[in-house]
Amino acid sequence: MQFSKKQKIIFGTFFLVILAILLWRVKFWQQNKTSNTGVLSGGQAQQLKQLQSLNGLMLDNLALAGSRPLAVVIENHPDARPQSGLAKADLVYETLAEGGITRFLAVYQSQKADNIGPIRSARTYFSEIADELGAVFVHVGGNSDALADLKMGDYPHLLNMDQFFHGDYFHRITQRLAPHNVYSSTTKLQAFILASKSADKAEFGPWLYTDNFSGTQPAEKITVSFSYPEYEASYVYDAARQAYERFLAGKPHVDAEGQIPIYAKNIIVQSVRTWPVQTDTPLSIGMDLDGGGQAYVFSSGRMLAGTWKKAAGDRTRYYDEQGREIQLSRGATWIELVPEEKMGELKWSAAAK
Repeated sequence: MQFSKKQKIIFGTFFLVILAILLWRVKFWQQNKTSNTGVLSGGQAQQLKQLQSLNGLMLDNLALAGSRPLAVVIENHPDARPQSGLAKADLVYETLAEGGITRFLAVYQSQKADNIGPIRSARTYFSEIADELGAVFVHVGGNSDALADLKMGDYPHLLNMDQFFHGDYFHRITQRLAPHNVYSSTTKLQAFILASKSADKAEFGPWLYTDNFSGTQPAEKITVSFSYPEYEASYVYDAARQAYERFLAGKPHVDAEGQIPIYAKNIIVQSVRTWPVQTDTPLSIGMDLDGGGQAYVFSSGRMLAGTWKKAAGDRTRYYDEQGREIQLSRGATWIELVPEEKMGELKWSAAAK
């Protein structure tokens, strides 16, 4: 069949219009796909510079900027040392568990950690911290009171991730015996967030950060006592790194991944009230994380005394003696939740050696 010149022009124009529409749709799809995978346009990158992670550092990855924090219970029994992943955490809470044993709640947002563990069981105060942060709460079972509270929905802001019900996102290593062998990674835990379709960010405002910490009293060595010598935590300021190196039981505390030393920009010692509680774990304790109390903030080789407060609907904040919120140095923060009766054993000195 023969087409006239006019018909050829019409068909050609129609073809070009269809092609232009298809090309536009492909470009639109690619832009959306790019923003979802963390590769940013110039405008997006400029906007992202204003976003900061839990440690006060600006984020350069859109996926991390929009992610919920990951709050992982990590044990500190001597058989669990050295732990994996602590050097990559933005925040680490250290507290008593029971019988003088300490335990960590490590919180991740700005960095990837390929191996995190050993992961252990929940305590009520760990649930409370995870809820305060709007985090994914990662644990392997828990004390009977902690599990009952989680089941009742007492912590509406956290996303509960118990290994007993979500085992596909965990793995066991062969180098250690149970119960010291359950591990995961930030990649697996973020995959859980996507699968649960619950990627809400925390609603609290950030802490305040500064490049010039206001503490004036020299504090280059800090010693925190919880119970027995094997659980004593200490920090020594490294002026070259402008951070504190962490020691555990008098020895450098290293991350099992690469045997690298653990450093922190800020150390916060927070006095808390504790009391014995009856659960299926002997010598368990409860902990008051509401209200307020005494606090000491260490950064840049100096100390600033103050208080902590937790108002309803907000996260825990730290204030100087004039009532101003303390501005922290940007970087990893370790928070030592120390029983009131042990605060008298907190020590610091000007000399690191």
